[in-house]
Amino acid sequence: MASIITGLFRSQSQSKKISEDLENAGFDNSDYIMYLHEEPVSREVKTSLWQFFFKDDTTLEDESLAISVKVDDPTLKEKALKIFSENNVIHYNYFENIKFRDAMSLDYLKRIATLRAKSQIFSSQEMKHHTQHNGMNSEVLFGKGE
Repeated sequence: MASIITGLFRSQSQSKKISEDLENAGFDNSDYIMYLHEEPVSREVKTSLWQFFFKDDTTLEDESLAISVKVDDPTLKEKALKIFSENNVIHYNYFENIKFRDAMSLDYLKRIATLRAKSQIFSSQEMKHHTQHNGMNSEVLFGKGE
């Protein structure tokens, strides 16, 4: 089994540069997967969703891009993360012990990421909540000794 790094990028137009960067860094074409959207979404819808969630004025050009890279050792992991960073990755996930053929399904990776997020929430430490205090009351005496 391998480890997979999956990154989300703003635009599918980045695919050529990222694939060139990966191959120049020593990754084979068979070591990474690019997930392309099949159903187009209008620019206005994508832009309005982006602006709502990220609170910025970015106008999206086309569909976002997701890429998974197989990394078998820490050196390859660092190379892939550096390439992701240089290409302005929005978010990435690191998955250990996954069969690369299973990573061909972006829905499969989404389910794993969701399960991981839920498990981190449920296994978090118990939180202590502070109760509301009423503040000072009429029993407080200022400047008078007892």
